[in-house]
Amino acid sequence: MNDDFRKLSRIIVAVLVVTLLFLIGDCAPAPTPALVPTAPSPMPEKEAPITPSPTPEKIEFGELKELERNIVIEVEGETLHYLEEKKWAEDECSRLIEEQAQFRSDQIQKFKGTYDINAGDFDVEIDKKEKSTILKCDVYIKLDGWYDFHWFLKPLGLDFLDDHFERLERELSWVGSLDGVKTTILLKFPFTINNCHAHVWSAI
Repeated sequence: MNDDFRKLSRIIVAVLVVTLLFLIGDCAPAPTPALVPTAPSPMPEKEAPITPSPTPEKIEFGELKELERNIVIEVEGETLHYLEEKKWAEDECSRLIEEQAQFRSDQIQKFKGTYDINAGDFDVEIDKKEKSTILKCDVYIKLDGWYDFHWFLKPLGLDFLDDHFERLERELSWVGSLDGVKTTILLKFPFTINNCHAHVWSAI
């Protein structure tokens, strides 16, 4: 009987050992796969910077200076027909021709900025052959027994008497220099005139 008991004990021990080994095998952690090094992702290519197109040099018309200026004002009732001709050196004329639209606008704005007077019907012509420009416009006034030219003379620093305007029967004229530019001024009237420092009226 003792032998049978020993055999049974051995069988039980063997079963327990096998069971324990089986359980230990299931609980063992799975081996961690080896990390395979991978090539680094290529860096995205940087876009080449966009180089802006060069901006054409803007002409500053204030830097241009005419060689000669001729102003004619022809009186017709309450409208004064104003004409201003400027003559230019060849290189400066070529520069303003390159920007004709801008030059025309500049000349009109220059007139409005110089003279505080109601004016309209502006036009600017460019004569390539003569290397000259002509600004034309109409000045509108209210006639009150005489023509008041303060609006024209004061910005130029002129005076009919003090600056010795020459008076003919129907004209006042002056030749001199304004801002270093040879300038002629001619005022034409449809009647015989008298004048003082800045006014003109009919002598009849």
